[in-house]
Amino acid sequence: MEKIWEVAPVDHARVDLLAAELGLPRPLAAMLLSRGVENREQAERFFSPSLADLPSPFLMKGMTEAVDGVLQALARQAPVIVYGDYDVDGTTGAALLFLFLEKIGFSERYVCQPHRLHEGYGLHLEAIRRIVPAGVLERAPLVITVDCGISSRMQVRQLQELGCKVIVTDHHQAPEELPQAEAVLNPWQKGCGFPEKHLAGVGVALYLAMGIRKALHEQGTYGAGAEMPNLKGFLDLVAVGTVADMVEITGINRILVKAGLEVLSGSVRPGLAELCKVSGIGESGVSCEDIGYRLGPRLNAAGRMGDAGRALELLVTEDIGRARELAQELNSENELRKSVLEAMCQEGEVQAQSAVQAGKNGLIIVGEGWHPGVIGIGAARMVEKFNRPTLFFTLKDGMAKGSGRSVPGVNLHGILQEKHELFSAFGGHEAAVGLTLPVENLAKLEAHFQERLNEIVTETMLAPKVGIAWHDKDGGIFDPAFLRGYERMAPFGMGNPEPVFSAQGIPEKPREVGVNHLKFSARFNGAILSGIGFGMAGDFQSLLESGQPLNVAFRLRRNTYRETTTWQVEAVDFKQISV
Repeated sequence: MEKIWEVAPVDHARVDLLAAELGLPRPLAAMLLSRGVENREQAERFFSPSLADLPSPFLMKGMTEAVDGVLQALARQAPVIVYGDYDVDGTTGAALLFLFLEKIGFSERYVCQPHRLHEGYGLHLEAIRRIVPAGVLERAPLVITVDCGISSRMQVRQLQELGCKVIVTDHHQAPEELPQAEAVLNPWQKGCGFPEKHLAGVGVALYLAMGIRKALHEQGTYGAGAEMPNLKGFLDLVAVGTVADMVEITGINRILVKAGLEVLSGSVRPGLAELCKVSGIGESGVSCEDIGYRLGPRLNAAGRMGDAGRALELLVTEDIGRARELAQELNSENELRKSVLEAMCQEGEVQAQSAVQAGKNGLIIVGEGWHPGVIGIGAARMVEKFNRPTLFFTLKDGMAKGSGRSVPGVNLHGILQEKHELFSAFGGHEAAVGLTLPVENLAKLEAHFQERLNEIVTETMLAPKVGIAWHDKDGGIFDPAFLRGYERMAPFGMGNPEPVFSAQGIPEKPREVGVNHLKFSARFNGAILSGIGFGMAGDFQSLLESGQPLNVAFRLRRNTYRETTTWQVEAVDFKQISV
């Protein structure tokens, strides 16, 4: 299906004013305005995010109580258990606190995570008992959760009944009734005045470390002659967890991620240095794209396919040999994940094609014994290919465990919540859900799903779209002055998306490389750039071979080959020029 190009509206008068005030090219001024940057002061903060601008940790509700709890445990040298979720956010956050607590003097520390397939998301006493040595829970340990716990009222109470002190750190939406923990840190909880609601779990964990460090410094009680931990050294973990969790890379997160990428590019942590090597990341630095498509999937593969503990061990080990071994393991596990996913998606696409041909507005994909750790990626793949809300299920022992992804304009959570009685487990938000139900309820779910989508969905809504940030008419985006400023817009991510440009160009020398990838060069208003279109050879090679001028939608990318870095275009779509 041909994609609809949606070109962002431009207020040319405002663009001209900002461009004149800042001395910037007009396309750059337009993109700044689209991100809420309207004057010199805001532009300086955007282009040069500074750690000095981070707000005080004590603006976060519960921070005083959390810091007091940690310092009391430190004073009595209580055991401390860091409990993190099994995804990249939880793993990096747990690693950060585990390492930080060692540096401030905790001599007995444990770190644990739930098993994705056996225990599932959240705080589980069984997971703690499985990992922490017998007897530790009877010695009044301090338990700190990372990226989970905000909905675990019963589990927190169970731990307290055993004599544990519990501090919850989380970033998920807070329920009306919070756990009665010693302290709760979550920017979303009622009454929290912290200025950034979109911190990742690892960001909340960092802020707890900041609060502890500040209190130790002010009390002057840090060990004589000991050096206070430098939290900047942990920002590589913060960057990886924040980007992988797909929270907005704006405000505080932009400050943390930009600084964290600098630390990460120095590769001082053995585990991440080795993971960069097996991921094929060169020495030119690590980007958000590298985290999202290379590091994140490998760290996640451990939890998706089995035990997340290997990713956690990779992040905390100081042994280079062990780090190399673990990085290779995770790389192999990621290859296994990809092969399992590929086989699953091939089966799923057959079902999806049939549903589309039957005129269905939503997809329900079902397979016997599919790996539950990758069904969420499978759902996302179907949405990407068919642009329809999708529920993706694996069947086992009479139960259907599923994951759902939506398209803009369809509140998937709201639609399914109307039939909550069908589910034994259900949760999520507008764009993504997780659910479990008896197999015999699938037919009722399908009927409701399709009926509600028929009421909501329009033909335009299901048409694939390309958002164009700027249509270039005069070659301005290829000018060195623009490209220098454009580089400073990074790091890109949620809330600061990498722009897609369009321009009229003449593609030349198209050829297929790899499996269905399209290599070409293109002339745009005097500029000649190499280009790549991933997965586009089958659809567009013959069009490019015609030699006619085309409208090209693309991203601008830096490409390093044999120590030479040049700009290239990464094609998103091609259109014939209307006469």
